[in-house]
Amino acid sequence: MDREQLTKIIESNKEANWWKSNLFQNVVRPQLPNELEIVLPPPDEGDNYNCFAFVFGLENDPEFLGGKNPIQSEFVEHLIRMKALTSTDLPASRDFIFYKIKTGKITHGGIVESVNQVISKWMWGPVVRHKLLDVPSSFGDVHLFFKSVPSFKIKEEYIAYKASGVEIKPIG
Repeated sequence: MDREQLTKIIESNKEANWWKSNLFQNVVRPQLPNELEIVLPPPDEGDNYNCFAFVFGLENDPEFLGGKNPIQSEFVEHLIRMKALTSTDLPASRDFIFYKIKTGKITHGGIVESVNQVISKWMWGPVVRHKLLDVPSSFGDVHLFFKSVPSFKIKEEYIAYKASGVEIKPIG
C-alpha cells in the first residue's frame, strides 16, 4: 500500500473531501485501495469526532461530538505519562494502538481487532478496517499498544484533565 499516496488523498482540498460525507463518497472513496474496508462513512459535521474519541468509545457521547470537547494527542500523552494507560507488547482484541511520528508526537489511534488488523477513525473522516501499517504516512511509522480501558474511566480522566486548566480549543 502506498502510504504517501494515502496522505495525499486525505489531505487534498484542505481535507474537505475527506470529512464531508458527500465529497468523501463521490471524490475520495473511488481513489482508496481495495484493501481498506470503509466501515462507516464520515458523519455529519455536528455528529463528527476524531480517532481518539473513537478509540476511547466516546463516539456516541454528545459531549465529544462536533468538536466541542476534542480529545487531542496531548491528552493521550497525558494518559500515558500518568500511567492511566498500561502498555503491552502482546495486544489482544479491543486493546488500543497509537501511532507516532519521528518527533514522538502521537498522531492517530485505533482499536486492535487481531494480530495485524485494526479499526480506526481516520481524522474526521471514515471508520476504516485496515492492516496495522496500512495508514497514511502522515500518521507515522512507530506504533504503541496499550490495554483497553473502559470509556467511563477515560471520561473521568478527561474531566479532571480539563479541570486542571489545560486549554482545549474546540475544533471548527
